[in-house]
Amino acid sequence: MPRVALQYGHGEVEFSIPDGRLLGELRPAAPKQISDPYAESLRALASPLGSPPLGELCQAASTALVLTVDFTRPSPRPLLEPLLDELASHGIKADIAIAAGRHRPMTDAELHAHLGERIVSCHRIILHNSFDAAAHIELGVTSRGTPIRVNRCIFDYDLVLAVGSIEPTYMPGFSGGRKMLLPGMAWHESVDANHYLITQPGTGAGILAGNPMSEDMEEFARELPLHFILYGVIGPEDEIAAIVAGDRHVAHREGCRLSGGIFRVRSPRAGIVISSVGGHPYDCDLVQGKKAIIPASALVEDGGAIIIVAEAPERWGAEAVFSEWLLRYSPEEVLRRASDRAQFSLGAHGARILAKPIVEQGVRVIVLTNPMLAEDLQDSFVDATAEPEQALRWAVEHAGEAATVLAVHKARRLIAEPAP
Repeated sequence: MPRVALQYGHGEVEFSIPDGRLLGELRPAAPKQISDPYAESLRALASPLGSPPLGELCQAASTALVLTVDFTRPSPRPLLEPLLDELASHGIKADIAIAAGRHRPMTDAELHAHLGERIVSCHRIILHNSFDAAAHIELGVTSRGTPIRVNRCIFDYDLVLAVGSIEPTYMPGFSGGRKMLLPGMAWHESVDANHYLITQPGTGAGILAGNPMSEDMEEFARELPLHFILYGVIGPEDEIAAIVAGDRHVAHREGCRLSGGIFRVRSPRAGIVISSVGGHPYDCDLVQGKKAIIPASALVEDGGAIIIVAEAPERWGAEAVFSEWLLRYSPEEVLRRASDRAQFSLGAHGARILAKPIVEQGVRVIVLTNPMLAEDLQDSFVDATAEPEQALRWAVEHAGEAATVLAVHKARRLIAEPAP
């Protein structure tokens, strides 16, 4: 009886698959890792895409703000350190803003682990809080109805730069670039308004052209300062596979092209899909861990079952509406309410992506998680257990004894396409 192990928190969880039923294990490609990110970053800063070298931009500047990601993304330190050193070589000691969107603020311990002692002790750190009304300025509204309300600190500097990672993401196509401003530095209602566009056709991992969420982000960011970017194209183990720098549009698009080559995968559909986002920190809570359902939904047969593997030690996560809707409404009611812009929120979106395959594909959704969250979910419209054997039994009960099984690794980044 074959066994498959998927990442779960800081470790793994194993499933025993009946003989002859394992369709396969799906993983992203394994790219060559950059051996010296510091040197490669300096090279990219000196020879950027679509922009003068950073040194030239510094000649007309005396202050700089570097926007970067929070702990739910890979540490930016390998790129942040050479960028800060390059700015310092031109007499600029940059401040750093954690563009956390609606995520909870990082703790001091998380901040030191994420950025490193040298950076935290030597630079002013701004923790963006999307609920702090006084910290934001409103500049209008996008054509799709998103308020252009952003942290006013970005207007206090001669140069605004962004450092982070480019990877596929299931709503606006790819992370990075415009996403550092929306949702990164945006007011919480702006984030919700943009996320509402997930209900419109055209969104999805790896999709930029015609993607309403991405296009709305671009429009939001159009008049906001973001003068230069430095991004790592991330591989499946959070390794840096490539580095791009320069203009926020030109360099970002090249990074997206490279990222798509790593994470685009194809497989025949399976009756049961077991899917893990990739362990800690990406399954720190159910808000993050639920992302495993996106490629699974693309690869499961109608009438099948999906097992989401997520330890979620922080349980539900920060979005109260997410838990409320899962516990209060049926999947059909969730989809109905989420289609109403007045009721939509980031938490509502989380409930929606769990409800969608249940309603539209007849799929049973099962969450394999820690015992406390499993108990929390008992009255929700998904099934939950802390035991892999129970999760697989439920899946077989729904999908049938002959159902094939597909294990999906690193699911949060995959661009999954069903094969004929």
